Amino acid sequence: MTIVSFLSNIRNAVIANAVIVIFHIWVAIAIEGLGFLAIVLPIGALVGAAYYFKGKVGALLLLLPTLAYLVVVPDMITGLSEASSPDNEIGWGVYVLIPFWWLTIVSNIFSIISEIRTKK
Repeated sequence: MTIVSFLSNIRNAVIANAVIVIFHIWVAIAIEGLGFLAIVLPIGALVGAAYYFKGKVGALLLLLPTLAYLVVVPDMITGLSEASSPDNEIGWGVYVLIPFWWLTIVSNIFSIISEIRTKK
């Protein structure tokens, strides 16, 4: 299996997105407050629906969380640049979480393109 076929498989993209959603559910419960779930749960529902429908509909459903992820990329870059500052609360976790999130964005994009090109 080549890396491109791995990244373009919608199942792998959904698993990566599920990890992000589960992590953010924990963040909502432990840190942010339950109001944060109003953002996290719809994204999880969109990701689940993308896997359920697959094809062009699934690609469009996966596009919405991907666009939301792209909105926070500048904050991710800031987080990486300020990771060693004393004000940083997660410390080394930034070096794990942000690259994983970027890989998820890339996987989403590859999956969207692959699903749109699929003739069904």
